[in-house]
Amino acid sequence: MAEKMILQLPIQPDKRAGFVAMMNQSLAQTRAYDGCISAVVWVPENSDSLVWVYEEWESRQHQRAYFKWRAETGMMEKLGPLMAGKPEIIWLQEP
Repeated sequence: MAEKMILQLPIQPDKRAGFVAMMNQSLAQTRAYDGCISAVVWVPENSDSLVWVYEEWESRQHQRAYFKWRAETGMMEKLGPLMAGKPEIIWLQEP
C-alpha cells in the first residue's frame, strides 16, 4: 500500500508564486525518483503563505532516500530564502 504525505511549507507571501513555479519544475525529477508514485503542488485558498506538496511513495524508506538526495543536491539551500518557517511533514492514513 502506498505511503501518502503532505509536505506543508510556510512561504513568504510575496515569494509564493515564484516558489510554486520552482516546485512545479523540480517535481518532474521527484516523480522520476525511485519509489515516487505521485507528487503534486497545492495551495490552500485560505492562506497566501502556505504551499502543500502531496506525495505518494512506495514506502517511507523511498521518501527518506529522496529527501536525503534533495538535501545533498542543494535544494534546501535554494528554498531557504523563500521560507517563512519550518516545513512540516504530515503522513496520512486511511481510516
